[in-house]
Amino acid sequence: MAGNPLGENVPSPSKYDPGILYAIPRWAARSLLDIDKKIAMHGIDHWHAYELSWLTDNGKPQVAVGEFYFDADSENIVESKSLKLYLNSFNQERFESREKLAEIIANDLSSISKSQVRVELIDVARHGTDHQPRRIKSIDDQDIEITIFEPAPELLKCRDNAVFDEELVSELFKSNCPVTGQPDWASVEICYTGAQIDEASLLAYLCSFRGHQGYHEECAERIYRDIMQQCAPTELSVVMNFLRRGGLDINVYRSSEPMASDRVNARRPRQ
Repeated sequence: MAGNPLGENVPSPSKYDPGILYAIPRWAARSLLDIDKKIAMHGIDHWHAYELSWLTDNGKPQVAVGEFYFDADSENIVESKSLKLYLNSFNQERFESREKLAEIIANDLSSISKSQVRVELIDVARHGTDHQPRRIKSIDDQDIEITIFEPAPELLKCRDNAVFDEELVSELFKSNCPVTGQPDWASVEICYTGAQIDEASLLAYLCSFRGHQGYHEECAERIYRDIMQQCAPTELSVVMNFLRRGGLDINVYRSSEPMASDRVNARRPRQ
């Protein structure tokens, strides 16, 4: 696609068209954060596609939940509206098997992102039944006053004691799409080892994104960078599960240790 379709009136495609996919280079946001130069970071971007349908050779409609796993080291991310339009282009296409469609999607997404993308097409009745939620601590009951609504890493404070694999979660995160200005809502999970992060300061920091305009991946990488720089944990992972929009959700994982796609979290009831 010649230009970013987000915010534009783009007709839904009537036939398969991989040219709809629009790439956004990762380097633009990362160059502002100095992540590549200063901080080691691994991770994946885990997308769900809830509006995926195609036809069998006999013309019978099929549906599935698509799961797409992008490497955080890929050259590009895929603009979400272009991905939705691309998936809609399969609605009237016929495929001999679910596996053949998954292979085509994997090839197209690998080509646009310039990395190997893993694709799974899961039966709707089975989706979400294989994961068990973990018990982690919510920080949302902290009694704090919020006065800053742009990312403020200086809000992060640490205590003198150390913790091992502490897991914290907040449901109060909001940022905004940099193109349309529409709100993006997410659950944020942080697991770390090192000096204990003051929970009130962490919640104030996460809430400071409320006026920020940034793509999902940039927000996660900014949080990862800021915690690394302000608190210096020996191990850190940041997970952001964004609420679905347009039949798609994006789940961003960033970690100080290499990780594989089998470490993705279950979706929370809110999502």
